[in-house]
Amino acid sequence: MNKFLPFVLIASCAFVFAGNAGAQTRKTGSPRPAEVREEVAPTSNATAAPAEAVQRAREIITYLFHEKPDIASDANAQTRWLSEPMRKALANRQKVYANYAKENPDSPEGPPSNSDFIGSWNYPTSFRFVGSRLSGQRAVVDVLFRWGKNTEYPGDTRLTYYVLVRENGSWKLEDIYTFEGKFVAAESLLETFRQSSYP
Repeated sequence: MNKFLPFVLIASCAFVFAGNAGAQTRKTGSPRPAEVREEVAPTSNATAAPAEAVQRAREIITYLFHEKPDIASDANAQTRWLSEPMRKALANRQKVYANYAKENPDSPEGPPSNSDFIGSWNYPTSFRFVGSRLSGQRAVVDVLFRWGKNTEYPGDTRLTYYVLVRENGSWKLEDIYTFEGKFVAAESLLETFRQSSYP
């Protein structure tokens, strides 16, 4: 028998084993990312939101700029303007706050209110629409809030997206997304209301 044969066999087995281990690693590891293909967009890749959706956002904001009535306790306003997911999220937020208030009776934190939908306890001086888009059953209305003199945030501006969804033949508020700003963190109101902790 060739004296080198055992070494050749051992080396061959080691090579096969290593190859199989490598194959198993590739199978069980993360798949190799496929090449992403960019689709050619239509000539007009952005459709403005319907005037009805923009008007609905205007009505909601005008309502919210008053302390009373408060959408958190105004059932008619909730039915008229809030989508089902937002109504459920608001109910959850109220429940979470009630539990929090019991355990923290001296806390300055208050219950959900109109100010949550504006994104600030200190109301802005003005607002204007700066854009809108339609995507299927959703409309996104871009709103720029501005704080003037004699406010807590003079000169500040905040870009906010009001997301409306077509529900039962009407445009309803599904979410409000506020972008990161000097005095505010980026936030989805729907996700905030869904949280199980307060504030």
